[in-house]
Amino acid sequence: MKPSDFFTRAKANEGERMPLSLPDGTATDEWLLIRGVDSDEFRHALDAFRRDLLTYAAIKDEAEKAEKTEQARLRLNAALVIGWSFDAEFSEAALLEFLRESPYIAAEVDRFASDRRRFFGKRSTGSPKD
Repeated sequence: MKPSDFFTRAKANEGERMPLSLPDGTATDEWLLIRGVDSDEFRHALDAFRRDLLTYAAIKDEAEKAEKTEQARLRLNAALVIGWSFDAEFSEAALLEFLRESPYIAAEVDRFASDRRRFFGKRSTGSPKD
């Protein structure tokens, strides 16, 4: 083996497609392009999230603190998403709304991005990334 066999950053930056299902579990043709947790963008977003949480700790109003923390968590999840298959234009604002209104998908994005096997496991030749 060689040290490069353990490298994860470049592949995590490229991303992988995560298929989307409706809330009832029905499969769709829609997908999100997800970065891995070892990606540069996510690591920067994680640092910002931690700084935000430290800042929010000083907020006395619990409702305000909870709202700011939730917004920070959404931004952290959004840092994992590179693009999508929807007809709607992909933008930060549209993505944040999508993740806020679809919390089950936000949770799935986190699970998907954290599973390194999805980025580095053996692929079948019948499932191209495009």
